[in-house]
Amino acid sequence: MLETISQYLNQFPGGDVVWMVLIFIAVFGVLVFFHEWGHYWAARSVGVKVETFSVGFGREIWGWFDRHGTRWKIAWVPLGGYVQMHGFQGDIDHPLDPRDQKAFAHKPVWARMWVVAAGPLANYLLAVICFTALLWVGQRVPAAQIGAVDPTLPAAAAGLQTGDMVKTVNGQAVVTWEDLQRQIGQAGTQPLTLVIERATGPVTLTVVPKVSVIQNMWGESLSRPVIGVSPGEAWVAVPHTLVEAIVGGVERTLDLTWLILTALGKIITGQMGGENIGGPILIAQQAAQSADQGWYPLVFFIALMSVNLGLINLLPIPVLDGGHLAQLAYEGVRGKPLSLKVQDVSMRLGGALLIGLMIFAFYNDIVRLIAG
Repeated sequence: MLETISQYLNQFPGGDVVWMVLIFIAVFGVLVFFHEWGHYWAARSVGVKVETFSVGFGREIWGWFDRHGTRWKIAWVPLGGYVQMHGFQGDIDHPLDPRDQKAFAHKPVWARMWVVAAGPLANYLLAVICFTALLWVGQRVPAAQIGAVDPTLPAAAAGLQTGDMVKTVNGQAVVTWEDLQRQIGQAGTQPLTLVIERATGPVTLTVVPKVSVIQNMWGESLSRPVIGVSPGEAWVAVPHTLVEAIVGGVERTLDLTWLILTALGKIITGQMGGENIGGPILIAQQAAQSADQGWYPLVFFIALMSVNLGLINLLPIPVLDGGHLAQLAYEGVRGKPLSLKVQDVSMRLGGALLIGLMIFAFYNDIVRLIAG
């Protein structure tokens, strides 16, 4: 279905751009809705009145009031959203009525922290749901099929060819690319006997891995036994029970969180370049590429972006949820909130930092476009 729509639009001039924009709006809309839904239901759970639930910023396109008096709306700028809570913060000119029990600011610290944290937690919940669904229907992983063959490494000398399907290694059955990599890693530099399935029939080959220095995803140099092949286009579905899928969904979400934190740490310390930071254009491109391959890669991409959104919002930067949580933690420890002046200054600094990062991300996107 997705591939068909993409192919149809690509027949027209600029159709690829239209497709990219539509997919970006759809994906980002889902992520923003879940995030704000978390804030909304947490606020309702502790008796805070929600005045507005908006997907997007700016002028309203369409909206309605629910029976609780909340205005639900869709706005023109699809780059975020917000939940406007009653009595979020008073000021000197407009103090809050102390008798107003539906005001956010009058709730205990733990309740306000719950409301603020619920947005990122909802994104984590979405990621777990997506990963669980993908595992339950059958985890798609690369098959043990040979793609490209490096002519300078042992696989080429042994006679391996693009399209070969590896069936066994030293008598051990292999199904996935991970199975094949594991066998190569365990062998070291010892000979491997491979049974290959080709169009012409089964073939038995012997290949001796070579220890080579490779670059991992962080650009670090590692010594690994290799034979000089990359995976082909074939995939296999690995089934999981519902319990296994749920556990796996949680594990993948936590693994991805650690991966993102590691990358952020390496960027901050200069071990990775800032060019790895991407903005809306890169996200839109990757969303469209995922959708072009079908629903499975698209759902995986949504899970990936949901973890990113949830984690970024937990960073202790004013204007983000993490910044609000830090202020509330201070209030919980000291017994009184930060002064309105300090809060205002911190919000301005946090906003400036966020705008700077967005500009930098846009710059990286433009550089990528120019570079093709």
